[in-house]
Order: sequence, then C-alpha cells, then structure tokens
Amino acid sequence: MTNVVLMGGLAGALLLLPVIGCLLNGLLGDRLGRRFVNWVGPGAVALAFVVAVIILVQVVGADSAHKTITVRFWDWINLGPNGLQLGFDVTIDPLTVVMIMVITGVGFLIHVYSVGYMEHDPDVARFFSYMNLFIFSMLLLVLAGDMLWLIVGWALVALSSYLLIGFWWRRPSAVVAARKAFITQVIGDVALVIAAFMILVNLRGQDGRGIFSISLPTVFYNAQFSFAHGSVVITAICILLAVGAFAKSAQFPLHTWLPDAMEGPTPVSALIHAATMVTAGVYLIARFHTLFDLAPIAQGMVACVGMGTALMAGVIALSQVDIKRVIAYSTMSQIGLMIFAVGIGAYTAGMFHFVTHAVFKALLFMAAGNVIHAMNDEQDIRLMGGLGDRMRNTERAFIAGSLALAGIPIFAGWFSKEDILGFGTVAGPAIPALFIVGLIVNVLTGLYAIRLWAVVFRGEPQTARPFQAHEPGRTMLWPVMILGGLSVVLGIVIQWPFQILGFSAHFLSSFLDPVFSSATGVVTEPSTFRGALALAIGTIASLIGVGAAVRIWYEKKPQAQEVVARLPRLLPQLSWHKFYFDELYDAVLVRPSRAAASTARRILEPRVFDGWVRGVTQLFADISIDFRGVETGLIRDYATGMLIFAGVFVAVGYLITR
Repeated sequence: MTNVVLMGGLAGALLLLPVIGCLLNGLLGDRLGRRFVNWVGPGAVALAFVVAVIILVQVVGADSAHKTITVRFWDWINLGPNGLQLGFDVTIDPLTVVMIMVITGVGFLIHVYSVGYMEHDPDVARFFSYMNLFIFSMLLLVLAGDMLWLIVGWALVALSSYLLIGFWWRRPSAVVAARKAFITQVIGDVALVIAAFMILVNLRGQDGRGIFSISLPTVFYNAQFSFAHGSVVITAICILLAVGAFAKSAQFPLHTWLPDAMEGPTPVSALIHAATMVTAGVYLIARFHTLFDLAPIAQGMVACVGMGTALMAGVIALSQVDIKRVIAYSTMSQIGLMIFAVGIGAYTAGMFHFVTHAVFKALLFMAAGNVIHAMNDEQDIRLMGGLGDRMRNTERAFIAGSLALAGIPIFAGWFSKEDILGFGTVAGPAIPALFIVGLIVNVLTGLYAIRLWAVVFRGEPQTARPFQAHEPGRTMLWPVMILGGLSVVLGIVIQWPFQILGFSAHFLSSFLDPVFSSATGVVTEPSTFRGALALAIGTIASLIGVGAAVRIWYEKKPQAQEVVARLPRLLPQLSWHKFYFDELYDAVLVRPSRAAASTARRILEPRVFDGWVRGVTQLFADISIDFRGVETGLIRDYATGMLIFAGVFVAVGYLITR
C-alpha cells in the first residue's frame, strides 16, 4: 500500500511540474522577464527528470510481481459493477519508465539549449509555456492507465505541436505547416477514438459478460476472452490503432507533415520531431502489444509500412538541401525501423532504438541549430561548407551523432539498429525480403548522414557567411556535447552484452521483460550464428554507405553530379520531388475540396442558404403585417379582445375540470 501511495504521489508530481511551469511562464513570464522564464521553463523539466529518476529506482528495486502499478486518482463515471466505469488512472511499469526518462531527460537538455537559441526572441515566455505544455502532454500520454486519458494526452500532443510548429505565426509557411501537421494528426486521433469505442463494445470477461471499461489493465487482461485470434474485429481494431500510430509518427501514407514541420524553431524539431512525439506511435503499438499479438494481419501490415517508409524516406533524404529537412527525413526513416520492429514482435528492440535515436537525433537537430545560428538563419547546405574549422566542438558532436545514425560499431545506433535487423531474419512477413530492404536502408543511412556532415563542415565555404561563423554560447553548446558523449556510450551502457560487476547483460531487455514476457507474439531471438551473421552483414552495409559517401562528398572522387548522371533519371526525380506525394494529395484532396468550397460559396450560399434565411425573414415580416391590424390603439378593441380570451379560458377550464 505504501508503495502504491508513493508511486501515485510521484506520478502526480511528474504531471504537475510541467503544468506549473506552463502556467507560470504563460501568466507571469512577460511581467517578470526573461531571467524568470529561463529558470522556470527548464527548471520544471529538470525537477520532473529528478522525479523520473526516483521512479526508475523504485521500479528497478521492486520484485518482478510489483514492477507494474496502477493508481486511480479519482472516479469520473461509475455506473456500478455492470455499467460504464471511467476514472483517472496512472500506470507505471518498465515501459512507462523508459518513456518518462527520455521525455524528461532529453527534454531537459533541449530546454537548456532553448535558453540560448531563443535568446533574442521577444516571445520567449510563450515559447517555454508551449514547451512545458508539450512535456505535460507527452507524460500524460505515456502514464495514462485508461484509454480515455491516453486519447486526451494524444490530442494534447497534437495541439502542442500545432502551437510550436506555428510559433512564428507571422510566417505564412509556419501557419500552413502547423495546420497541415494538426489535420494529419487529427486523422490518427479519429482512428484512435473509433478503436477505443470498438474495444469498449466488444470487451468481454472470462464468463462472457460485457465489461464496460477501457482501463488498460482490464483491456489487456480480458483481450484473450474477447477477441478470437485473427478475427475481423481485432484486426480492424489494430489497424485503427496503427493508423493512429502512423499519423503521429509520420509513416506512409500520413508522413508528409513532418518535413514541413521544420518551420518551427529548431528546439521544437529536436524535442517533438526527434526525441518524443514522433515516436509516440512506436509506444502505442508496444503498449497495445497484447491486442496486436492477436492480429497477425495487422502486425504484418505495420511491419511492411514501417520498412517501406524507412526505404522511401532514406531515398528522399539523399537529395534534400535544407539541413533540417535532411534530418527530418532521417527521423522518418529511423522511426520506420522502429515501427517494423514492433510490427514483427521485437518490442524490446524497437524501444531500444527509440532510446538511442532520441539521443543522437536530438543531438543532430541541435547541432544543426548551432549551424543555422552561426549562418544567420541560413538552412540551405549548398551555401555552407568549411564550418568545421570554425565550429570544432559542434562538428565533433555532429560526427558522433552521424556515426551513431549510420550504425558504425561502438556508437549507440549500431547496437540498436543491428538488433532490429537481426530480428528481421527470423520474424515478420516475407522473410528475408524485409531484411534485405533493411540492408538497403543501412546503405542509404550511411550515405545521407555522411553527406550532410561533409557538405556542411568540410570542403570550401560556398559564401562569405561561413567565414564569420563561430561556436554558440555555453547554453547551446553543452547540451550538444553531452548528447554527443551519450551517442558514443549509451548503447554499451544500457545493452552491455556481457555479465560484469554484478550487472546483468542486456539491461534494457531485462528491464522490459516484465512488460512483454506474457506476449504471445514476441519473436524469439535469432540463434547466435544467425544473429552474428546478420550483425556482420548489416555492419558491412552501413560501412559501404559511409565509405561511398566519403568518396563522393568528401574526397569528391567521383563528383556527386557524375554519380547522379549514371542513375536512371526517374530515381533522382522521385527523390527530389519526395515521390510526388504532396502533388498527389494536392490534386486528389486539396484542389477538389477547394473547388467544392468555391462552388458552395458561389452557388449554394447565395441561392440556398441566404435564400432560406431571407425566406424566413420574409415570412415573419408578412405575419407581422397581418397582426399589425390588431394594434388599433383603441381601448374598446383591447377590452373586447380581453373579454373574448377570458371567456375562452373559462370555457376550456370548465370542460377540463368537470
């Protein structure tokens, strides 16, 4: 009982701290000044990180039977044992702990970085208020023990991203990007709500009686009694959940909003579009693994979409010239690998890559922010070059992040990415086709990661701006350097492959085992030989990509233009135009909608809607003319009318009461 009370108090504090920061900055920030804002914004997240660490210690120290705790704060709707029951529940388990550690830990570093990045922005109080609101929304999403509150957190995350992407609202492009992101995510929100409704009406207990609850522990426990393996209902539910995940995590076909979202400030890209929000879809599928294990068709669809998105985004990233958009497509590609992992039942591998990716991708975005800051807001990499001589620390951190992204041995991404590909040799649809696609993704990742570094930091400056570039201040540099160090050692620390000094091998896998141990669809690890072979082949593919990129963009032997000229013409065109998805959606969805709206405004509104309003107005005008004759102004007419109505009233009363 004490442990439940303690964990409930810690969870409550974890949720309240960013809310307090949001309110203080939103209500008092402009009055109390920048110094107040700079302390309150990051300070609230720092305290939340401390609380998250305490929760981590509690969960690690608990025995296996008590690593999952659900606390009910209050009942909202309780219609009895056989009626609808909704309350505010918080669930803390190892999966939740992994999420809150990343959200608050990486989130705190990004908040510190934001102090320097937003130093000259007059709306810094509003910015940190929105950032704290986003942290709260993500924490609510991952702590929710009831599907209702998970959906509330899911929607608040969309709202927060809308506010942050469109933070510089005077830029029309930022407003359009924010609207595009919000509308796309609402599609996922609707799918999630429909899935929750289908779960509610179909959930049954062991005795076959209906259970009117969407409490997550209740749903997961009774799923085996409610849904037949592979049935249409559970498949439909899981497909709807997957649509929600695809919208939030920018996966095909709901992926087009993420590159445009780079219109927001760079810290927003690091927090939302690298470390937290875009990986919420991975968390959702991992959290609902009990349901997905009952729907193999949905699992296969998730795996194929994930790997397909990884390939598509990798191809697009090779031709982009905006430094943040290159990293954005890289994010889309890497999340595709995570989606593939949870789609084949390799849940721990997917979450492992989530952790390492949050670190090195936040690093890459913030290092890119340093470059943009030094280049006076220039983001076109064709106008850069030679920055390594003037920004050595930023370059070192960027190299660490790039090598982690490319999957070079010892760096964090190597451990997690090759772990996913290893599972791809033993599970998933069309073995080993998707594993081969994964190898191509490895080559592409090495190509665009090193291309970005070489074009930005090496070579000759392409304009005068690089000659004036310099390192940013400590608040922007130190978070980048810390994440650079973590990009090197994190994989070794949390998934050390050997038993040493009393610490078990593969700490993260062991930590997450209580969450996924009961899952029927969890894929078994590949044999030692198969795993080692997959690791070797995957590493070679990554090295091929890195080596080719060094030859083309660093040594320029051959020149990039010569390589492009040798390729089929269609491939560079598809890459440059992002496979024409924006043009397709514009032609199929946007233009017809605008045409319908224009037609309605030109024809329906004046002839039907306005005509109906005018008709009602004219009707009452005619009635008023008829009644106007009654108003004579003569007392005898009014007295006569009163007597008539009084007589009618008496007669009716008599008939009713006799």
